[in-house]
Amino acid sequence: ELTKLHAQSTNIITAQLGNLSQEEVAACIAKGASLRSYKFDKYRTKKKDDETTFSTANIVVTNPSKAEQSYADYKPLIEGVFLARDLVSEPPNILYPSSYAERCKELEKLGVKVEVLGLSEMTKLGMGALLGVGQGSSRESKLVVMEWRGDSNAKNAPIAIVGKGVCFDTGGISIKPSNGMEDMKYDMAGSAAVVGAMHSLAASKAKVNVVGVVGLVENMPDGNAQRPSDVVTSMSGQTIEVLNTDAEGRLVLADGLAAASEEQPDA
Repeated sequence: ELTKLHAQSTNIITAQLGNLSQEEVAACIAKGASLRSYKFDKYRTKKKDDETTFSTANIVVTNPSKAEQSYADYKPLIEGVFLARDLVSEPPNILYPSSYAERCKELEKLGVKVEVLGLSEMTKLGMGALLGVGQGSSRESKLVVMEWRGDSNAKNAPIAIVGKGVCFDTGGISIKPSNGMEDMKYDMAGSAAVVGAMHSLAASKAKVNVVGVVGLVENMPDGNAQRPSDVVTSMSGQTIEVLNTDAEGRLVLADGLAAASEEQPDA
């Protein structure tokens, strides 16, 4: 509403709300304002004529330092959400399996162990389901395993989270209608949620063990593309008959889940 009013700043008076202290309310408002401030305009050459810049929210609270500490606890979460949104918003000529894997490698700065598997490694592991989806693309498929060991006992079984990272999904030979095809860059949003979560866990030094696995592919129609009625063998050893190449997500996730199970997760 403030942006609709072309406001440039606002003052917000806080009060206790139910079981939330005034400082916690202020931190929640700041968190919401931060999340709402997100923009992805790195490729825009000019602003819209009617766009205004809302820049400042002054939150009035009795104990600012306590409120700031409460807000600081939210910052790793906000960073993870923004990272996920950035990944989802990138165009597919910029974010494809190998460039996406490089973005995942940046988590190493926060203490996350990151391993990137390419065609040869996945072939040796028998990931025929994931590789079948990506075989019609000129971009090499990748599988990324991210480990955060924040538990004081690093040997404790981790939680595993697995995400589908189809950087662009044409549907393959079972091609999608052209109307709405541009939205198929979003078919990697599940993997973006995993990468954002791994960032938040590491940035907050969460005392847990978590493994994140993302399968990164492009599903393209090509002379080498997977055909309806092909039979592939997944990492688990199960064979899969591909009746529709636009059912690619379950194939990517099948091998992603098998890879995650190698970490012997608790869940």
